[in-house]
Amino acid sequence: AVFPDGRRVVSCDGGGNTPGRLKVWDLATGECVATLEGHSLDVYGVAVFPDGRRVVSGSWKELKVWDVETGECVATLEGHSDGVFDVAVFPDGRRVVSASGDKTLKVWDVATGECVA
Repeated sequence: AVFPDGRRVVSCDGGGNTPGRLKVWDLATGECVATLEGHSLDVYGVAVFPDGRRVVSGSWKELKVWDVETGECVATLEGHSDGVFDVAVFPDGRRVVSASGDKTLKVWDVATGECVA
């Protein structure tokens, strides 16, 4: 996923049921400038918030919201019964949507961590 400033991207990795992580890359230098770790299994999808300060990632049954500057997980959103394979952030940055192998879409309020739809 591309940051709004167009200067950084974030990728996800993990495989074979190993802990997944996110890496933030500087496009000008090609260097990894941050590694975000905390998922216990593969990370399948990632999206950047409109403010460029946070990212959201989807893994097995959960999403995590990360502060890119500190590398800290600031929220864990749980409620799916299978892997979360895609995530997107609403333009207002207050909600995210997740798509899961459990054949559901869920909309989450980031501030409360509640599933709202």
